[in-house]
Amino acid sequence: MTNEKKSVHFVGIGGVGMGSLAIAMARAGYAVTGSDGKLYEPMKSQLEKVSIRLLEGYSEAHCQELNPEQVVIGNVIRKENPEAQAWIRRGTPFCSFPEAVRRFLIQDKLSIVCAGTHGKTTTTTWVSFLLSELRQSPSYLIGGVPVDLPTGSHIDQGDLFVGEGDEYDSAFFDKGPKFLHYNPTACIVSNIEFDHADIYRDLAHVKQSFEKLAGLLPGDGVLVVNYHDPNAMEVAQKALCPIQTFGTAEGAMWRLVNIRESAEGFHFEVQYKGKKLGEFQTALFGVHNLMNILSGICVASNLGFSIEAMRPIVSRFRGVKRRQEILKQEPYVLIDDFAHHPTEVKATLAAVRGRFPNRKIWALFEPRSATARRNVHQEEYVQSFDNADFILLSVPFKASDLASEERLSTSDLVRNLCTRGKNAREFSNTDAILQVLQNELQPGHIVVVMSNGEFDKIQSKILKTIA
Repeated sequence: MTNEKKSVHFVGIGGVGMGSLAIAMARAGYAVTGSDGKLYEPMKSQLEKVSIRLLEGYSEAHCQELNPEQVVIGNVIRKENPEAQAWIRRGTPFCSFPEAVRRFLIQDKLSIVCAGTHGKTTTTTWVSFLLSELRQSPSYLIGGVPVDLPTGSHIDQGDLFVGEGDEYDSAFFDKGPKFLHYNPTACIVSNIEFDHADIYRDLAHVKQSFEKLAGLLPGDGVLVVNYHDPNAMEVAQKALCPIQTFGTAEGAMWRLVNIRESAEGFHFEVQYKGKKLGEFQTALFGVHNLMNILSGICVASNLGFSIEAMRPIVSRFRGVKRRQEILKQEPYVLIDDFAHHPTEVKATLAAVRGRFPNRKIWALFEPRSATARRNVHQEEYVQSFDNADFILLSVPFKASDLASEERLSTSDLVRNLCTRGKNAREFSNTDAILQVLQNELQPGHIVVVMSNGEFDKIQSKILKTIA
Protein backbone atom coordinates (compact mmCIF):
# COMPACT_ATOMS: atom_id res chain seq x y z
CA MET A 1 0.00 0.00 0.00
CA THR A 2 1.38 3.42 -0.93
CA ASN A 3 1.42 6.58 1.15
CA GLU A 4 -0.66 8.60 -1.35
CA LYS A 5 -3.33 10.95 -0.04
CA LYS A 6 -5.74 8.23 1.03
CA SER A 7 -8.36 9.66 3.39
CA VAL A 8 -8.89 7.88 6.71
CA HIS A 9 -11.34 8.68 9.52
CA PHE A 10 -10.77 7.50 13.11
CA VAL A 11 -13.78 6.87 15.35
CA GLY A 12 -12.41 7.17 18.90
CA ILE A 13 -9.30 9.11 17.93
CA GLY A 14 -8.52 10.41 21.44
CA GLY A 15 -6.97 7.21 22.83
CA VAL A 16 -3.19 6.93 23.05
CA GLY A 17 -2.93 4.18 20.45
CA MET A 18 -5.52 5.56 18.02
CA GLY A 19 -4.21 9.12 18.34
CA SER A 20 -0.60 8.07 17.87
CA LEU A 21 -1.45 6.07 14.75
CA ALA A 22 -3.48 8.97 13.35
CA ILE A 23 -0.57 11.38 13.90
CA ALA A 24 1.89 9.02 12.23
CA MET A 25 -0.40 8.61 9.23
CA ALA A 26 -0.95 12.37 8.93
CA ARG A 27 2.82 12.94 8.97
CA ALA A 28 3.22 10.26 6.31
CA GLY A 29 0.85 12.05 3.93
CA TYR A 30 -2.58 10.56 4.63
CA ALA A 31 -5.61 12.87 4.91
CA VAL A 32 -6.82 12.15 8.46
CA THR A 33 -9.95 13.15 10.37
CA GLY A 34 -11.24 11.89 13.68
CA SER A 35 -14.10 11.96 16.16
CA ASP A 36 -14.33 11.29 19.88
CA GLY A 37 -16.51 12.08 22.87
CA LYS A 38 -14.43 14.79 24.53
CA LEU A 39 -10.79 15.26 23.59
CA TYR A 40 -8.29 15.91 26.37
CA GLU A 41 -4.77 17.27 26.48
CA PRO A 42 -2.09 16.52 25.52
CA MET A 43 -3.57 14.37 22.72
CA LYS A 44 -5.90 17.12 21.46
CA SER A 45 -3.02 19.55 20.80
CA GLN A 46 -0.85 16.82 19.29
CA LEU A 47 -3.60 15.93 16.82
CA GLU A 48 -4.25 19.56 15.90
CA LYS A 49 -0.52 20.19 15.44
CA VAL A 50 -0.51 17.88 12.39
CA SER A 51 -3.71 19.46 11.00
CA ILE A 52 -6.04 16.57 11.77
CA ARG A 53 -9.62 17.76 11.66
CA LEU A 54 -11.35 16.82 14.91
CA LEU A 55 -15.09 16.36 15.40
CA GLU A 56 -16.39 16.28 18.96
CA GLY A 57 -19.01 13.68 19.73
CA TYR A 58 -20.20 10.61 17.81
CA SER A 59 -22.84 11.53 15.26
CA GLU A 60 -24.47 10.11 12.14
CA ALA A 61 -24.05 13.61 10.68
CA HIS A 62 -20.29 12.99 10.37
CA CYS A 63 -21.10 10.47 7.63
CA GLN A 64 -22.79 13.21 5.60
CA GLU A 65 -19.99 15.69 6.19
CA LEU A 66 -17.01 13.42 5.45
CA ASN A 67 -16.17 11.03 2.64
CA PRO A 68 -13.22 8.88 3.81
CA GLU A 69 -11.96 5.89 1.88
CA GLN A 70 -11.35 4.00 5.14
CA VAL A 71 -12.77 4.18 8.68
CA VAL A 72 -10.82 2.92 11.71
CA ILE A 73 -13.02 2.02 14.70
CA GLY A 74 -11.35 1.93 18.12
CA ASN A 75 -11.98 -0.72 20.75
CA VAL A 76 -13.59 1.81 23.11
CA ILE A 77 -16.46 2.08 20.61
CA ARG A 78 -19.46 -0.08 21.43
CA LYS A 79 -21.70 -1.79 18.90
CA GLU A 80 -24.51 0.66 19.67
CA ASN A 81 -22.38 3.73 18.84
CA PRO A 82 -24.49 5.82 16.40
CA GLU A 83 -21.56 6.97 14.27
CA ALA A 84 -20.03 3.50 13.94
CA GLN A 85 -23.38 2.08 12.91
CA ALA A 86 -23.86 4.88 10.38
CA TRP A 87 -20.50 4.19 8.71
CA ILE A 88 -21.32 0.49 8.54
CA ARG A 89 -24.77 1.13 7.01
CA ARG A 90 -23.24 3.49 4.49
CA GLY A 91 -20.89 0.76 3.31
CA THR A 92 -17.62 2.61 3.88
CA PRO A 93 -14.77 0.10 4.35
CA PHE A 94 -13.97 -0.14 8.08
CA CYS A 95 -11.43 -1.96 10.21
CA SER A 96 -10.20 -2.24 13.80
CA PHE A 97 -7.24 -0.30 15.16
CA PRO A 98 -4.81 -3.28 15.04
CA GLU A 99 -5.90 -4.11 11.50
CA ALA A 100 -5.11 -0.50 10.55
CA VAL A 101 -1.68 -0.93 12.14
CA ARG A 102 -1.10 -3.99 9.97
CA ARG A 103 -2.22 -2.24 6.78
CA PHE A 104 -0.61 1.17 7.24
CA LEU A 105 2.42 0.64 9.52
CA ILE A 106 3.54 -2.96 9.10
CA GLN A 107 2.69 -3.55 5.43
CA ASP A 108 5.45 -5.92 4.22
CA LYS A 109 8.01 -5.06 6.90
CA LEU A 110 9.66 -7.54 9.26
CA SER A 111 7.53 -7.26 12.38
CA ILE A 112 8.91 -7.30 15.93
CA VAL A 113 6.18 -7.62 18.58
CA CYS A 114 6.84 -6.84 22.27
CA ALA A 115 4.22 -8.58 24.41
CA GLY A 116 3.56 -9.45 28.03
CA THR A 117 1.28 -8.45 30.89
CA HIS A 118 3.87 -5.96 32.19
CA GLY A 119 6.71 -3.99 30.63
CA LYS A 120 5.65 -4.09 26.99
CA THR A 121 5.48 -0.30 26.59
CA THR A 122 9.02 0.21 27.90
CA THR A 123 10.33 -2.74 25.89
CA THR A 124 8.68 -1.51 22.67
CA THR A 125 10.10 1.96 23.25
CA TRP A 126 13.57 0.55 23.93
CA VAL A 127 13.64 -1.67 20.81
CA SER A 128 12.32 1.21 18.67
CA PHE A 129 14.95 3.59 20.06
CA LEU A 130 17.71 0.99 19.72
CA LEU A 131 16.93 0.31 16.05
CA SER A 132 16.56 4.03 15.36
CA GLU A 133 19.98 4.71 16.89
CA LEU A 134 21.36 1.83 14.80
CA ARG A 135 20.11 3.83 11.76
CA GLN A 136 17.49 1.27 10.66
CA SER A 137 14.66 3.82 10.29
CA PRO A 138 12.03 1.51 11.84
CA SER A 139 8.30 2.13 11.87
CA TYR A 140 6.87 1.66 15.34
CA LEU A 141 3.76 1.75 17.52
CA ILE A 142 4.12 2.47 21.25
CA GLY A 143 1.28 2.59 23.78
CA GLY A 144 2.85 5.46 25.69
CA VAL A 145 4.89 8.63 25.31
CA PRO A 146 8.59 7.90 24.70
CA VAL A 147 11.18 10.28 26.13
CA ASP A 148 13.77 9.75 23.39
CA LEU A 149 11.56 9.50 20.29
CA PRO A 150 9.49 12.31 18.74
CA THR A 151 6.18 10.44 18.89
CA GLY A 152 4.60 7.18 20.01
CA SER A 153 3.86 6.03 16.46
CA HIS A 154 5.93 6.52 13.34
CA ILE A 155 5.94 5.40 9.71
CA ASP A 156 9.41 5.23 8.16
CA GLN A 157 11.16 3.77 5.13
CA GLY A 158 13.14 1.04 6.88
CA ASP A 159 12.39 -2.67 6.62
CA LEU A 160 11.49 -3.11 10.30
CA PHE A 161 8.36 -2.54 12.38
CA VAL A 162 8.30 -2.60 16.19
CA GLY A 163 4.91 -2.92 17.84
CA GLU A 164 3.49 -3.10 21.34
CA GLY A 165 1.67 -6.42 21.48
CA ASP A 166 -1.52 -5.73 23.43
CA GLU A 167 -3.57 -8.77 24.45
CA TYR A 168 -6.74 -6.68 24.82
CA ASP A 169 -9.53 -7.24 22.29
CA SER A 170 -9.52 -5.38 18.96
CA ALA A 171 -13.06 -4.03 18.44
CA PHE A 172 -16.71 -4.89 18.99
CA PHE A 173 -16.63 -6.73 15.65
CA ASP A 174 -13.29 -8.43 16.37
CA LYS A 175 -12.98 -9.85 19.88
CA GLY A 176 -9.54 -11.38 19.24
CA PRO A 177 -6.39 -9.88 20.83
CA LYS A 178 -4.76 -6.96 19.03
CA PHE A 179 -1.37 -8.67 18.76
CA LEU A 180 -2.73 -11.39 16.49
CA HIS A 181 -2.91 -8.82 13.66
CA TYR A 182 0.78 -7.92 13.75
CA ASN A 183 2.35 -10.79 11.74
CA PRO A 184 5.40 -11.20 14.00
CA THR A 185 8.72 -12.56 12.81
CA ALA A 186 10.36 -11.82 16.16
CA CYS A 187 8.45 -11.66 19.43
CA ILE A 188 9.32 -10.86 23.05
CA VAL A 189 7.10 -12.30 25.80
CA SER A 190 8.21 -10.73 29.07
CA ASN A 191 5.62 -12.29 31.40
CA ILE A 192 2.05 -13.57 31.52
CA GLU A 193 -0.38 -13.00 34.39
CA PHE A 194 -4.13 -12.70 34.82
CA ASP A 195 -5.23 -9.22 33.78
CA HIS A 196 -8.07 -7.51 31.86
CA ALA A 197 -10.72 -9.16 34.00
CA ASP A 198 -13.40 -7.47 31.92
CA ILE A 199 -12.63 -9.68 28.89
CA TYR A 200 -10.65 -12.68 30.21
CA ARG A 201 -12.17 -15.34 32.47
CA ASP A 202 -8.96 -16.48 34.14
CA LEU A 203 -5.23 -17.05 33.62
CA ALA A 204 -5.84 -20.05 31.35
CA HIS A 205 -7.92 -17.83 29.06
CA VAL A 206 -5.11 -15.25 28.90
CA LYS A 207 -2.55 -17.96 28.10
CA GLN A 208 -4.69 -19.17 25.19
CA SER A 209 -4.24 -15.79 23.49
CA PHE A 210 -0.47 -15.85 23.99
CA GLU A 211 -0.33 -19.41 22.65
CA LYS A 212 -1.98 -18.18 19.45
CA LEU A 213 0.63 -15.41 19.24
CA ALA A 214 3.49 -17.88 19.69
CA GLY A 215 1.96 -20.09 17.00
CA LEU A 216 2.05 -17.24 14.46
CA LEU A 217 5.85 -17.03 14.41
CA PRO A 218 7.44 -18.50 11.25
CA GLY A 219 10.11 -21.18 11.40
CA ASP A 220 12.85 -18.65 10.65
CA GLY A 221 11.61 -16.27 13.36
CA VAL A 222 12.59 -16.09 17.03
CA LEU A 223 10.65 -16.06 20.30
CA VAL A 224 12.44 -14.29 23.15
CA VAL A 225 11.05 -15.37 26.54
CA ASN A 226 11.58 -14.47 30.20
CA TYR A 227 13.27 -17.54 31.68
CA HIS A 228 11.85 -16.79 35.15
CA ASP A 229 8.18 -16.64 34.15
CA PRO A 230 6.68 -20.16 34.13
CA ASN A 231 3.57 -19.07 32.22
CA ALA A 232 5.63 -17.47 29.45
CA MET A 233 7.93 -20.49 29.28
CA GLU A 234 4.92 -22.82 29.01
CA VAL A 235 3.34 -20.74 26.24
CA ALA A 236 6.67 -20.67 24.36
CA GLN A 237 6.37 -24.41 23.75
CA LYS A 238 3.61 -23.65 21.22
CA ALA A 239 6.11 -21.89 18.95
CA LEU A 240 7.65 -23.71 15.99
CA CYS A 241 10.51 -21.22 15.71
CA PRO A 242 13.72 -21.12 17.81
CA ILE A 243 13.27 -19.96 21.42
CA GLN A 244 15.82 -17.81 23.26
CA THR A 245 15.51 -17.12 26.97
CA PHE A 246 16.69 -14.18 29.07
CA GLY A 247 17.06 -13.72 32.80
CA THR A 248 19.44 -13.66 35.76
CA ALA A 249 19.75 -17.39 36.48
CA GLU A 250 22.33 -19.78 35.04
CA GLY A 251 19.78 -21.54 32.86
CA ALA A 252 18.98 -18.41 30.83
CA MET A 253 20.60 -18.20 27.37
CA TRP A 254 20.96 -14.41 27.73
CA ARG A 255 21.90 -13.53 31.28
CA LEU A 256 22.35 -10.48 33.52
CA VAL A 257 25.26 -10.81 35.95
CA ASN A 258 27.19 -8.59 38.39
CA ILE A 259 24.34 -6.12 38.80
CA ARG A 260 25.37 -3.08 40.86
CA GLU A 261 23.14 -0.12 41.72
CA SER A 262 24.02 3.37 42.91
CA ALA A 263 22.22 6.70 43.10
CA GLU A 264 23.14 7.24 39.42
CA GLY A 265 21.70 3.96 38.17
CA PHE A 266 22.80 0.42 37.31
CA HIS A 267 25.99 -1.14 36.07
CA PHE A 268 25.55 -4.72 34.84
CA GLU A 269 27.16 -7.33 32.64
CA VAL A 270 25.60 -9.50 29.94
CA GLN A 271 26.45 -13.08 29.10
CA TYR A 272 25.32 -15.16 26.13
CA LYS A 273 25.57 -18.93 26.62
CA GLY A 274 28.16 -18.24 29.33
CA LYS A 275 30.28 -15.95 27.13
CA LYS A 276 30.95 -12.52 28.64
CA LEU A 277 29.74 -9.63 26.47
CA GLY A 278 30.95 -6.78 28.66
CA GLU A 279 29.45 -4.14 30.93
CA PHE A 280 26.50 -1.81 30.35
CA GLN A 281 25.01 1.05 32.33
CA THR A 282 21.59 2.68 32.59
CA ALA A 283 19.88 5.28 34.74
CA LEU A 284 16.55 3.40 34.64
CA PHE A 285 14.95 2.07 37.82
CA GLY A 286 14.57 -1.58 38.76
CA VAL A 287 15.90 -4.97 37.68
CA HIS A 288 12.68 -5.42 35.67
CA ASN A 289 13.90 -2.64 33.37
CA LEU A 290 17.27 -4.35 33.01
CA MET A 291 15.32 -7.40 31.85
CA ASN A 292 13.48 -5.24 29.29
CA ILE A 293 16.82 -3.93 28.01
CA LEU A 294 18.27 -7.44 27.83
CA SER A 295 15.34 -8.75 25.77
CA GLY A 296 15.87 -5.93 23.25
CA ILE A 297 19.59 -6.68 23.04
CA CYS A 298 18.67 -10.29 22.27
CA VAL A 299 16.34 -9.27 19.41
CA ALA A 300 18.84 -6.83 17.90
CA SER A 301 21.61 -9.42 18.12
CA ASN A 302 19.41 -11.89 16.22
CA LEU A 303 18.98 -9.23 13.55
CA GLY A 304 22.76 -9.15 13.15
CA PHE A 305 23.77 -6.06 15.14
CA SER A 306 26.90 -6.14 17.27
CA ILE A 307 26.99 -5.82 21.04
CA GLU A 308 29.60 -3.07 20.72
CA ALA A 309 27.24 -0.98 18.58
CA MET A 310 24.48 -1.39 21.19
CA ARG A 311 26.54 -0.68 24.32
CA PRO A 312 26.56 3.16 24.19
CA ILE A 313 22.89 3.23 23.14
CA VAL A 314 21.85 1.48 26.37
CA SER A 315 23.23 4.34 28.46
CA ARG A 316 21.39 6.95 26.35
CA PHE A 317 17.94 5.39 26.70
CA ARG A 318 15.71 7.34 29.11
CA GLY A 319 12.51 5.32 28.91
CA VAL A 320 8.85 6.30 28.77
CA LYS A 321 6.86 9.05 30.43
CA ARG A 322 4.84 7.84 33.43
CA ARG A 323 7.14 4.86 33.93
CA GLN A 324 9.07 5.78 37.09
CA GLU A 325 9.27 9.30 35.68
CA ILE A 326 10.88 11.75 38.10
CA LEU A 327 8.85 14.98 38.11
CA LYS A 328 10.65 16.69 41.00
CA GLN A 329 13.92 16.02 42.84
CA GLU A 330 14.11 18.64 45.61
CA PRO A 331 13.25 19.06 48.44
CA TYR A 332 11.24 15.85 48.01
CA VAL A 333 11.25 13.42 45.06
CA LEU A 334 8.01 13.01 43.07
CA ILE A 335 7.76 9.97 40.79
CA ASP A 336 4.91 9.27 38.40
CA ASP A 337 4.23 5.67 37.38
CA PHE A 338 1.64 3.73 35.37
CA ALA A 339 1.59 0.75 37.78
CA HIS A 340 -1.88 -0.69 38.42
CA HIS A 341 -1.56 -4.50 38.54
CA PRO A 342 -0.23 -5.77 41.92
CA THR A 343 2.91 -7.17 40.28
CA GLU A 344 3.62 -3.75 38.76
CA VAL A 345 3.00 -1.92 42.04
CA LYS A 346 5.38 -4.29 43.81
CA ALA A 347 8.06 -3.95 41.11
CA THR A 348 7.82 -0.15 41.03
CA LEU A 349 8.14 0.22 44.79
CA ALA A 350 10.99 -2.31 44.92
CA ALA A 351 12.79 -0.35 42.19
CA VAL A 352 12.37 2.93 44.08
CA ARG A 353 13.54 1.30 47.33
CA GLY A 354 16.60 -0.04 45.51
CA ARG A 355 17.51 3.44 44.26
CA PHE A 356 16.67 5.23 47.54
CA PRO A 357 17.36 2.61 50.25
CA ASN A 358 17.40 4.98 53.23
CA ARG A 359 14.54 7.34 52.37
CA LYS A 360 10.89 7.30 53.46
CA ILE A 361 8.59 6.29 50.59
CA TRP A 362 4.98 7.42 50.15
CA ALA A 363 2.87 5.22 47.86
CA LEU A 364 -0.21 6.93 46.37
CA PHE A 365 -2.37 4.42 44.51
CA GLU A 366 -5.56 4.73 42.46
CA PRO A 367 -7.27 1.44 41.46
CA ARG A 368 -8.46 2.52 38.03
CA SER A 369 -8.09 -0.21 35.41
CA ALA A 370 -10.84 -2.76 34.77
CA THR A 371 -8.84 -5.31 36.75
CA ALA A 372 -7.55 -3.06 39.55
CA ARG A 373 -11.09 -1.90 40.35
CA ARG A 374 -12.22 -5.50 40.81
CA ASN A 375 -11.44 -7.75 43.76
CA VAL A 376 -9.70 -10.42 41.67
CA HIS A 377 -6.34 -9.32 43.15
CA GLN A 378 -7.58 -8.26 46.60
CA GLU A 379 -5.06 -10.46 48.45
CA GLU A 380 -2.14 -9.85 46.08
CA TYR A 381 -2.27 -6.10 46.71
CA VAL A 382 -1.62 -6.66 50.42
CA GLN A 383 1.96 -7.73 49.68
CA SER A 384 2.56 -5.22 46.87
CA PHE A 385 3.25 -2.29 49.20
CA ASP A 386 5.96 -3.88 51.37
CA ASN A 387 8.57 -1.32 50.25
CA ALA A 388 6.41 1.70 51.12
CA ASP A 389 6.46 3.47 54.49
CA PHE A 390 3.20 5.40 54.00
CA ILE A 391 0.35 4.15 51.80
CA LEU A 392 -2.46 6.46 50.68
CA LEU A 393 -5.16 4.60 48.75
CA SER A 394 -7.89 6.18 46.66
CA VAL A 395 -11.21 4.37 46.49
CA PRO A 396 -11.63 2.60 43.12
CA PHE A 397 -12.31 4.82 40.12
CA LYS A 398 -16.06 4.91 39.34
CA ALA A 399 -16.60 2.50 42.20
CA SER A 400 -20.39 2.63 41.91
CA ASP A 401 -20.22 1.13 38.41
CA LEU A 402 -19.36 -2.24 39.97
CA ALA A 403 -21.41 -4.31 42.40
CA SER A 404 -19.99 -4.31 45.93
CA GLU A 405 -19.28 -8.06 45.82
CA GLU A 406 -17.23 -7.55 42.63
CA ARG A 407 -15.39 -4.36 43.63
CA LEU A 408 -11.93 -4.06 45.22
CA SER A 409 -12.38 -3.13 48.88
CA THR A 410 -9.80 -0.49 49.73
CA SER A 411 -11.05 -0.47 53.33
CA ASP A 412 -10.26 -4.20 53.63
CA LEU A 413 -6.91 -3.57 51.94
CA VAL A 414 -6.07 -0.82 54.44
CA ARG A 415 -7.01 -3.05 57.35
CA ASN A 416 -4.83 -5.91 56.07
CA LEU A 417 -1.92 -3.56 55.37
CA CYS A 418 -2.14 -2.17 58.90
CA THR A 419 -2.12 -5.73 60.24
CA ARG A 420 1.22 -6.13 58.42
CA GLY A 421 2.49 -3.09 60.31
CA LYS A 422 2.02 -0.58 57.50
CA ASN A 423 0.82 3.02 57.81
CA ALA A 424 -2.07 2.79 55.33
CA ARG A 425 -5.07 5.08 54.84
CA GLU A 426 -8.07 5.24 52.48
CA PHE A 427 -9.41 8.40 50.81
CA SER A 428 -12.45 9.29 48.76
CA ASN A 429 -10.87 12.33 47.05
CA THR A 430 -7.46 13.73 46.16
CA ASP A 431 -7.90 16.90 48.22
CA ALA A 432 -7.78 14.80 51.38
CA ILE A 433 -4.61 13.07 50.14
CA LEU A 434 -3.02 16.46 49.43
CA GLN A 435 -3.86 17.64 52.94
CA VAL A 436 -2.04 14.65 54.45
CA LEU A 437 1.02 15.35 52.31
CA GLN A 438 0.99 19.03 53.25
CA ASN A 439 0.96 18.10 56.93
CA GLU A 440 3.36 15.14 56.95
CA LEU A 441 5.68 15.16 53.91
CA GLN A 442 9.28 15.94 54.84
CA PRO A 443 12.34 17.00 52.81
CA GLY A 444 14.07 13.94 51.37
CA HIS A 445 10.91 11.84 51.27
CA ILE A 446 9.92 10.02 48.07
CA VAL A 447 6.35 10.28 46.71
CA VAL A 448 5.34 7.61 44.17
CA VAL A 449 2.04 8.19 42.35
CA MET A 450 0.63 5.03 40.73
CA SER A 451 -2.37 4.85 38.38
CA ASN A 452 -3.05 3.92 34.76
CA GLY A 453 -5.17 7.09 34.47
CA GLU A 454 -4.87 10.73 35.41
CA PHE A 455 -5.69 10.22 39.16
CA ASP A 456 -7.51 13.58 39.22
CA LYS A 457 -4.23 15.21 38.07
CA ILE A 458 -2.83 14.71 41.56
CA GLN A 459 0.76 14.89 40.23
CA SER A 460 0.37 18.49 39.07
CA LYS A 461 -1.59 19.37 42.24
CA ILE A 462 1.31 18.11 44.37
CA LEU A 463 3.77 20.20 42.36
CA LYS A 464 1.60 23.32 42.71
CA THR A 465 0.57 23.05 46.35
CA ILE A 466 3.40 21.35 48.25
CA ALA A 467 6.56 23.39 48.57
